[in-house]
Amino acid sequence: MTLFGIPVRIEPSFLFITALIGLQGGDIASMVAWVVAVFIGVLVHEMGHALLMKYYGFEPYIVLHGFGGLAGREGNFGRTSIWREVLISLAGPGAGFVLGLVVFVALLAAPAELPQGIQQLMGNLLMVTIVWGILNLLPMMPLDGGNVSRLLFLRFAPTRPRWSWYLGIVVAVMSIGASLAIGLYFWAIISAFSIVQAVQEIRRLPSTLAARPAPRPAGQAVSFRRPPPKGAATGALTHTPDDDPMQAARSAFIRSPDADTGERLVMAFVAARRFAGLAAIAAGPDGVVLSGAVLAAAASAALDAGVPRSAVELGTLAHTRGAGVHASGVVARAYGRLGQNDDAARWVERALADGWRDTESLRRAPELAALVDDPRWREWVPNG
Repeated sequence: MTLFGIPVRIEPSFLFITALIGLQGGDIASMVAWVVAVFIGVLVHEMGHALLMKYYGFEPYIVLHGFGGLAGREGNFGRTSIWREVLISLAGPGAGFVLGLVVFVALLAAPAELPQGIQQLMGNLLMVTIVWGILNLLPMMPLDGGNVSRLLFLRFAPTRPRWSWYLGIVVAVMSIGASLAIGLYFWAIISAFSIVQAVQEIRRLPSTLAARPAPRPAGQAVSFRRPPPKGAATGALTHTPDDDPMQAARSAFIRSPDADTGERLVMAFVAARRFAGLAAIAAGPDGVVLSGAVLAAAASAALDAGVPRSAVELGTLAHTRGAGVHASGVVARAYGRLGQNDDAARWVERALADGWRDTESLRRAPELAALVDDPRWREWVPNG
C-alpha cells in the first residue's frame, strides 16, 4: 500500500510475531488490541522517518517486519548532512511521542468508564509510543539512539569510527542485565543482537580514519597547485587560486568547511579525477562535513573512471556516514574490479542488508561475474 506517497510493505512475520506476543494477554480481544496498537505505533514511528527523508529529497519506503519496522531510502541522493541525518533518526521517536501525547490527553478527557477493548488499545499505544520510544533512544545499534550516537561521534570524533560501537556494547550489556532482572526477555534478545552487530562492525572498521597528509604549519592550507614547468620565467604572470576551479573550491572549503563548499569541492575533485586526494580530505577533520550521499556519488565516479581503490576508500567512508545501499553497492563492485572476491561478496551481502532490491543489477555487473560460482549467489539472486 501507499501512504502519503510512500510505499509501505507489511511482511507476514510482522503480524505473526506481534500476534504471538499479544497472545500472552490471555484472549483474542487482548491480542487484537495489541496487534492494532503495535501496527499503528510502528507505522507512525517509521512514517516520521520517511516523511522527513521525503522532505530532504529522498525516495523513502517503509517495511514492517518481524522485529519492528524499517524506513529505507533509494533513488535521489537528496541534500543531506550529519545534522539532517540526526534529525531523520529522531523524527521516528518524535512522531511516536506526539501520538503518545495525543493518546494520553484523550484518556484524560475520556469518560470514566471506557469499554475494556478501548482501554487496552490506548494503554498499548502508550506502551508502544512512549516506553518503546524512550528505549529506542538508547545509544546502541540498530536503534535510532545508536544511529544518533554514531553520527555524533562521526561529527566530533571523525577519526575514531569504532567509539560509537564500543559505547553501544557497554549500553547493551547494561540493558541485558536490567532486562533479565525485570523479566523483559524480548528486549534482552534485542540488546544481545546489538552486541553481535557491534562486534562485527568493530572487526570491519579501522581503528582510525585519520588522514596522513604531509606535515604543515597549523592553519596553513594544503596546496594542490602543480609546480611551474622547468625553465619558466621568474617574472611570469602569477595565477590566483580562482584561475583553477579545483584550487578555488579547495580554498573556499578551507575558509568555510560546510555542506555547500564541500559539495563544490567534491565536484571539482571528481572533474579533475583527483580521487585519492579527495579521499584524504574526506577522511580528515574538515572532511566530516562531506555527507555520505555526496561521497557515494564520488565513489561511483571513481569506479566509472577506472580507479577502484579510491572507489573503495570513498565508498567505505560514505557507508559510515549513512549512504547505505548507494555506497555498499559501489564498494562491492570496486572490490570485484580489484579481484578481491571475498571482500566483494562481503559487501554484496551488506548491500542486500542495506536494502538493495535491484537484484537484476547483480546479474549485469561485470565486476561481480566472478561471484556467480559462490554458493551464496542463489540466495542473493534467487532467479539467477
